[in-house]
Amino acid sequence: MSRGGDPWLSVLMPVYNGAATLRATLESVAPQSEGIELILVDQASTDDSLEIARAFQDDIPISVVPAPENRNWVQNTNKALALARAPRACLLHQDDIWRPGRAALLRRMFAAEPDAMLWLHGADYIDATGTTVGRISPPFGPRARRIDSAEALGHLLVQNTIALPAAAFPTEAARRLKGLDETLWYTADWDFWLGLARQGVVSWSPDRAAAFRLHRGSLTISGSRDLEDFAAQLEAPLQRHAEALPTQRRKSVLAAARASNRVNVWLASAFHDQRRPLRPVAGALLGLGPAGLARFLRDSRILARAIPRLRLRR
Repeated sequence: MSRGGDPWLSVLMPVYNGAATLRATLESVAPQSEGIELILVDQASTDDSLEIARAFQDDIPISVVPAPENRNWVQNTNKALALARAPRACLLHQDDIWRPGRAALLRRMFAAEPDAMLWLHGADYIDATGTTVGRISPPFGPRARRIDSAEALGHLLVQNTIALPAAAFPTEAARRLKGLDETLWYTADWDFWLGLARQGVVSWSPDRAAAFRLHRGSLTISGSRDLEDFAAQLEAPLQRHAEALPTQRRKSVLAAARASNRVNVWLASAFHDQRRPLRPVAGALLGLGPAGLARFLRDSRILARAIPRLRLRR
């Protein structure tokens, strides 16, 4: 239960065998947990995850919800969303962290743009030791601002550059979308952000107030081993949300998005030692032309995303 009345923020946390990093995650939330509720949905962990979570219950208002019937993080997230009591919510995975001041930043953003459909901020990449190894954020610029739906979609359709712990959203808007699509094991969050951005404005802050952990065991790394399935996962959000773009922009945005997807599949093939030919990827990029290539480089954040991940192979 939230101390001092109803919570202002619900933190949705799917957990499965997260003992290696869960303590650091909860330690990052504990000093700034006043007025929040943390709904931890555990998928029958066999390690010490539950013991770690319960050790924090005096410091954080944590509800531990068992979900042995679930099969992935998306189902666990949706179960947490169904139980959320606060008007706004956010996602936090067992291996990511909040930076100091994240809760205060969200409060300021909610006050400044109370009707936004997404509140987004910047994030760091960290490695398995917690060392910062990069940065990731959408290409929304160095100043806090309000972004209309069409502009946000034009950038976010090219590539999901929203770090999962760097977003918040209205709880009821998420429920209207029926939560995250449980068939999208890889791109459920991307599809979810796009669905929310279609409904209204986005509030942006460049502050890097969270960190996304990269490690070889993460789903974003290990799950891309089946390259055909990975490619289908990347295509699904484009098929669903491109129609929301103005007609005159749709073709160019989709071209950059599909080039980005080609690059992502090629990078996955290289990471998993299934290296595919580079020529079709280079051809897709060259086919964009100068303006399209500039859009791809700006919106895909390709170097910022790829370099920290490729370093994991060392």
